[in-house]
Amino acid sequence: MGRNKAKDYPASDDDQKAYREYFGGITDVHLIHVEYDSAKVNPKDGYIIFIDKYLDIDYIDHRDWTNKADEYKEMMRHVAKLQLAEAVPVRHLTENIRIEFKKILGAGYVHALNGNYDDIPEIIERAEDYLQKRNREFSRQIFLSSGLPVAGLGCIAGLLLYLANHYWGANELNAWFMGIVFGILGTFVSIWTRYGKENLSGMGSLWLHCLECGSRFTIGVCFALVAMIAIRCRLILPALEGNEEVFAFALASFIAAFSERFIPSMIEKLTNDQDDNQKD
Repeated sequence: MGRNKAKDYPASDDDQKAYREYFGGITDVHLIHVEYDSAKVNPKDGYIIFIDKYLDIDYIDHRDWTNKADEYKEMMRHVAKLQLAEAVPVRHLTENIRIEFKKILGAGYVHALNGNYDDIPEIIERAEDYLQKRNREFSRQIFLSSGLPVAGLGCIAGLLLYLANHYWGANELNAWFMGIVFGILGTFVSIWTRYGKENLSGMGSLWLHCLECGSRFTIGVCFALVAMIAIRCRLILPALEGNEEVFAFALASFIAAFSERFIPSMIEKLTNDQDDNQKD
């Protein structure tokens, strides 16, 4: 798979233009660290660590490692750890978040190229923690933005049902429709309260997030229907009066859609009671 089309980042000042030319005409989005002597041209000396135009960390090292083979191997071993930490999917995140993540790891490259290896594990851990939090925020943003239109339509439908019932008389189906509306609202509230706390990777595709969000609403409506049927069959709220059914449907549907364990627990209780009766 090819890389995304890179942007052009012209040099902002003479210093940036100078080190870009010295290190072979590079294009850096963000300079992490550079050390070089412009007077040393043949051979060149120094090194540079930067975030390139593809938003990847890159470095060029012109220092002489001829008689330092063991030191060079040790340095490359820690550079490999940093490269492994960098090799996670981040293209679904915004450019600013990707750059901030690479900046944190870039500090590890500075330590590695200078032989200071003790702080590298902490830097990697900090970068991974930052990325994990941003991925959770990304997942929650998609879930809420996908579910908000559905919840909004549910509110409008509920309002229209209320007005129709108030001005044009009661309709038996209104109780069922109202229950479905509150089931949708209960599902959205569940998504809002839980998806900031769940341990989501956030690295799935946009389609996968939308599909899971739609599945949540479908399950919520199914649970709402089961709750309403249970009320109608007198399995729950057996002393309910007829005029109070619409409110009971709305409340039970909201709870059933909000709580993932409400309907399964009720079914388990019914099956356990049936098993006990068969044993007796």
